[in-house]
Amino acid sequence: MHDLIIRNAEIIDGTGAPARHGDIAIDDNRITSIGKALGSSRKEVHANGMTLAPGIIDLHTHYDAQLTWDSFATPSTSLGVTTVLIGSCGFTIAPCKPEHRDLTLRNLTHVEGMSLDALRAGVDWAFESYPQYLDLLEQKGMVPNVASYCGHSSLRIWVLGEEASSRAATPKEVAEMKVLLLEAMAAGAVGFATSTLEQHNGENGIPMPSRLADEHEILQLTGALGEAGHGPRGR
Repeated sequence: MHDLIIRNAEIIDGTGAPARHGDIAIDDNRITSIGKALGSSRKEVHANGMTLAPGIIDLHTHYDAQLTWDSFATPSTSLGVTTVLIGSCGFTIAPCKPEHRDLTLRNLTHVEGMSLDALRAGVDWAFESYPQYLDLLEQKGMVPNVASYCGHSSLRIWVLGEEASSRAATPKEVAEMKVLLLEAMAAGAVGFATSTLEQHNGENGIPMPSRLADEHEILQLTGALGEAGHGPRGR
């Protein structure tokens, strides 16, 4: 007897094969059989001909702020997304010192077209460090799986403050960013995200902080990923 059978579904298995009609048996939270006449089960779900497919992995999102007040990542989960990657382009909200919160939000509202009023009202700032941010998401009970990049612009704002969008970092400041990045990796970040795209600007056309990084800074931060065993993601 199976744990669960989902019956009468239009099955798409994710391999590229054509959809087929049938049932799916699940045991110990794993698919164990696909077809017809799969026998009995402790629980049944009747799909009534609806499509049954693997969850969608959204590789590029900007849910970093929204997830602090919306654990469902609305509307993605209702559209079939089961995993979201956040921190894309390095536009993140962690780590963030209290005095830099509004600066961080003002950058997001322009580069990603988010409502500044909504961000100010909605973001739960019960964190400062990157590990504390991940802890907050876990405590809120994320509905989709969440994989989070450590964002370059947030590292620069933490270390350089208001000057993050106007100058290169000193070697000492780069070293501080590297420590923060390694801390994020140890806490569970899946990688490092940055951006040098000319169109990526914050409030009043001011460049996003990562655009001010010089070659030394980029090499030091991406090189740190070799120590942590994670890969970079840039744009």
